[in-house]
Amino acid sequence: MRSFWLDVRYGLRMLGKNPGFTAIAILTLALGIGANTAIFSIFNQILLRRLPVKEPNRLVMLKSPGPKRGHVWSDGDDSEIFSYPLYKGIAKNTSAFSSVFARYEFGSSVASNGETDRGSGELVTGNYFETLGVQPAMGRLLTPADDVTQGAHPVVVLSHGYWTRRFASDPGILNKVILVNNTQLTVIGVAQAGFTGVQVGQSPDLFVPMMMKPQMTPIRNGLDDWNDSYLAVFARLKPGLSKAQAEAAINVEYKGLMEQNVATLPNLDGKEREAFLNKKMVLADGSQGRMVIQRDSGPAFAALFAMVILVLLIACTNVANLLMAKGSARQREFAIRSAMGASRARMIWQLQVESLVCALAGGVLGLILASWLMNFLVRRIVSDTGIMGLQSNLDGTVLAFAVAATVLSAVLFGLFPAWRVTRTALSQTLKDQGTAISSGPTHVRFRKLLVAGQVAFTLLLLVGAALFTRTLWNLRSENLGLSTENVMAFSVAPQLNGYDTARAIRLADGLRERLAGLPGVRGVASSEIAVLTGTDMGGNITIEGRTPLPDDEQHVNYDFISSNYFSTLGVPLLSGREFRENDNPNSTKVCIISESMVKAFFPNRNPLGVRLTMGGGKSNPPNVEIVGVVKDMRQDHVRSAPHTFIYFPYAQADKLMGMTFYVRTQQDPLSQATTLRGVVREMDADLPVFDLKTLQRVVDEDLFAERIIAGLSATFGGLAALLAAVGIYGVLAYLVLQRTREIGIRIALGAEAGSVRALVYREVAIMIAIGAIVGLPAAFGLARLGESLLFGVKAANLAIYAVSLGIICVVAAAACYVPSRRATRIDPIVALRYE
Repeated sequence: MRSFWLDVRYGLRMLGKNPGFTAIAILTLALGIGANTAIFSIFNQILLRRLPVKEPNRLVMLKSPGPKRGHVWSDGDDSEIFSYPLYKGIAKNTSAFSSVFARYEFGSSVASNGETDRGSGELVTGNYFETLGVQPAMGRLLTPADDVTQGAHPVVVLSHGYWTRRFASDPGILNKVILVNNTQLTVIGVAQAGFTGVQVGQSPDLFVPMMMKPQMTPIRNGLDDWNDSYLAVFARLKPGLSKAQAEAAINVEYKGLMEQNVATLPNLDGKEREAFLNKKMVLADGSQGRMVIQRDSGPAFAALFAMVILVLLIACTNVANLLMAKGSARQREFAIRSAMGASRARMIWQLQVESLVCALAGGVLGLILASWLMNFLVRRIVSDTGIMGLQSNLDGTVLAFAVAATVLSAVLFGLFPAWRVTRTALSQTLKDQGTAISSGPTHVRFRKLLVAGQVAFTLLLLVGAALFTRTLWNLRSENLGLSTENVMAFSVAPQLNGYDTARAIRLADGLRERLAGLPGVRGVASSEIAVLTGTDMGGNITIEGRTPLPDDEQHVNYDFISSNYFSTLGVPLLSGREFRENDNPNSTKVCIISESMVKAFFPNRNPLGVRLTMGGGKSNPPNVEIVGVVKDMRQDHVRSAPHTFIYFPYAQADKLMGMTFYVRTQQDPLSQATTLRGVVREMDADLPVFDLKTLQRVVDEDLFAERIIAGLSATFGGLAALLAAVGIYGVLAYLVLQRTREIGIRIALGAEAGSVRALVYREVAIMIAIGAIVGLPAAFGLARLGESLLFGVKAANLAIYAVSLGIICVVAAAACYVPSRRATRIDPIVALRYE
């Protein structure tokens, strides 16, 4: 140990003697390590981290691929969603699982201490906390006794984050009553710190017993309906039972549950009945919870992580090149050490200690950079995507990664230069004062190969940055079918405050009237579903005079909207009319359809005047008249192709889940934000306004993944180009120094400045050519693998590869300028005396 600390002290002295080299090396490593640590932190939280619960490896998530009938709510894979009666049947099976629980996310309006705000809640079965092994931070958690009878358990558990944020960690909140969705609930406890539910990106504020669903979701109960699917179901495997054994056990009884389900479905033909009865239960790994964000954003973050690793490799290559140059000047030192009896292994160890000291300094600075970058990324991710529960602190896993990256970097950039520097023959080194050997052809070739590797890595990053930037450009240029300029959007959920449908319609009518009267407002409209937020409603339709199609071909999306909806959003009306104020419950039922629906259902027929209905059957004849056709618009995502869509007047809706309002103004819509809140407060002071933002920001949030990956990949590409420039400059400066005598002789014999510059540029051209031969095919291969992340651009876009190579050439030319200029100014007399 004493020897190690002596090596550390010596290493510090040597680094101190070369402050320029040390500063460049530390800063280069800090950039690489810091960027890697920050991206790994996000990558780990979204894609790698297990739930902070008891034995997460014993948790499984239940899936049942196959047909579904009735109402289906899902924010991901429909096969992961079950009805409550089906969950109860599964939970009775004790042969495979020690416990089975279910959960459902719901929006909440929370009133306490005279304030009402929007919150996120989770309906959970009584064994939820017990199965997960979550402990209370205060009070108690829900138990099976709190989840027996519908509507009879008005209790709530607060998440630790919500308790801290909303109630300032006040222990007095225990046993107090708060109003949640117009229902009085008693706070019985606070969940342990760090527990944010079982789905990454969702961070529930409240946990409410499942039996309180009629009160928490007053528009739809569904607890007794076999064909109302909304629950995500998890189970804990019995001790000693494998996932495969549990899957076999549960499927023995699952067929009987499907028979009960089929009994509730009238009019099933033989093929559909067989499909239901043949459904199987599949057990997926539940240690990380529901994998919704992982499926949606995982590939983008994986691509970013791969790119940032390339940045670290380039940084290590750069430092290795610097060490090779620095080591050349120290060969005499190591020759003398060798003559005095030092072994080669001992000298390599000394150089590795120096590399480790340099890397540690870079790692410490990198952690500071990582902390800043993590704060920035988490704020952007939470504000732009609503992915909750992410943390920006440097936890143990992130610190361990940073340490590993630091040590690995020291090995990557230090070991081979140390091995090269210490292999020189003792007698030759002492004879030539450490110059001739250090400038030998093998030594120079290796440094050139390092730069060629930098060029290859940089090409990978530049091509990726160009592809992702082009993707973002294409998406921003995409015709959405609507105008986002000067439009403010906000949402309300009056049903959560006890409104019935008739009262909610009157509220929407009143709000639209008041908003339209505000100065500077050009148009006001509303819809039940907010555009470009990934939300949709759908179902099968029946059209008069048309033979019914198979279920999957009859499925369309629908929404309930106000009059002037399309004119306010700038969606062209192709034929017919928009809705009018007199399209109400007492008038003829009407609808407007999209252009895509005309192509799909009325290819050779004028749809105006035709009647249709949602659903089918003799008891539900077509009674809704088509009165208009509108141009397609992007309803759920910018990337999504237009859907077949039906729009109904919200005044003719049986139920309204909520309402999003759109206000088009003559000036900056943000200036109206406070006024809009005030109008809602005048109508109902207890009604929370949420998602108040411009429609352009809605678009930006929908494109967040593309924006973040384009921005960071461009940053990484620029950083890689800068590091490559430093590497090229270092090698060329060294080559000019090495060939001083040769260049001086050429100039003495009459060589012109252009031919001398050509010598230098020829060297860099060779390095770029080698890097391009390796880097361009590798970039194409990686682009093909990630082609699903692209939009409007193909991996085989030759222009992008040409531009990326052109950038490298420009960077190399800039790096060549000073060394080539220095070469042309060599004095022949001085050069002839060189060495």
